[in-house]
Amino acid sequence: MDVGRSFTYMLKQPGGIGKLILGGILMLIPIVGWALVGGYALRTLRSVADGNDTLPEWTDWGDLFVKGLLAWVVSFVFDIPGLVLSRLGTPGSFLSTLWSIVVLIVLPAALIRFATRDNFGAAFEFGAIIDFIKANSSNYILAVILGVVASIIAGFGVILLVIGVIFTIFWSAMVWSHLMGSVYRASNAPVGMTAPRA
Repeated sequence: MDVGRSFTYMLKQPGGIGKLILGGILMLIPIVGWALVGGYALRTLRSVADGNDTLPEWTDWGDLFVKGLLAWVVSFVFDIPGLVLSRLGTPGSFLSTLWSIVVLIVLPAALIRFATRDNFGAAFEFGAIIDFIKANSSNYILAVILGVVASIIAGFGVILLVIGVIFTIFWSAMVWSHLMGSVYRASNAPVGMTAPRA
């Protein structure tokens, strides 16, 4: 897995800067823009997972919007236990923090399954999700950590007169998509089929 490629992925190919600018502009549009960006991130993940290392086009906007909304639903469902626990006082806050760590580790695999199978329900097949993480643990954990690093780097966009953060956040989403797509591709599981079990 070429982690360096993930960080330079969208900046080193024809049209990459234009797609970055469009993605950043969409980040300024609440809900609709965010959903489109989320859908594009999933499309990018699937493309990389399928062995295509070029950025997908901004096409079929309806599909991007729906997929982005569904990805938000997946994330929200995973967050529900933490939200409930956080209302239970100090012990609940501690447990909520622990749950946030679980979500940080497990949610990317759920989104990988959703993207590669084009199946919303696949994001909640918890046995298969855990099997995928275990079977690809080294690459997967590295990708999760580097995804967090990319998000931290994206925060420095604030330095670029605040507006720059919309572009760095979109860049970090593309880094995350390439990392997770690369993990799936390294697992040798064809897109749309069951990943190898541990």
